Amino acid sequence: MHKITVTIYNSNGDFFMNKRYLIISILLTFAMGFIIHNIYNWVPNVITTIFPVNESLYEHVKLIYLSPILAGIIIYFYLKVKGYHINNFLFGLMVSTVFNIIIFYLVYLPFYRMYGSVMWMTLTIYFITIVLSQYLNYLIVEMNNNRKLNIISFIMLIIGIFILTYFTYHPMKKEFFKDPKNNSYGINK
Repeated sequence: MHKITVTIYNSNGDFFMNKRYLIISILLTFAMGFIIHNIYNWVPNVITTIFPVNESLYEHVKLIYLSPILAGIIIYFYLKVKGYHINNFLFGLMVSTVFNIIIFYLVYLPFYRMYGSVMWMTLTIYFITIVLSQYLNYLIVEMNNNRKLNIISFIMLIIGIFILTYFTYHPMKKEFFKDPKNNSYGINK
């Protein structure tokens, strides 16, 4: 078995411990999900509508989207302070985040349709998809740095936040957007 070395290095060319990077990114992303899930309830205002505002399947897309982004920002600045650089940081973040959303719903929706919302099952699927998506991110940051892809990815990540927030205020009247707890859509209850 060979070791995979992620290209995270400081100005002296020293490599950051790659397994730690992967484990920390998985655990921090999972933990951020719990925080993100409740931010709007704790501090309801126009700014916090970027986070889930109800229990609809759609609003949980925001949780899956924002958890790795916020975890990634924390990791990025921590490593930056320590003098490390991460290749393809934004590109890896964008690809792995979109991958996580797709994989989560491909696995979760059949279970949801059969059993409804079962917390332990939801959290297990969420954790497994985080592991898979963070491993994909791990592989992407190992590639040669591509500044153009990072710039495009940054723009796409910001656009994604605006689109997700837009549909909080203007949800489609589809089951995916319906809050099963109070039969409402989006922020306008």
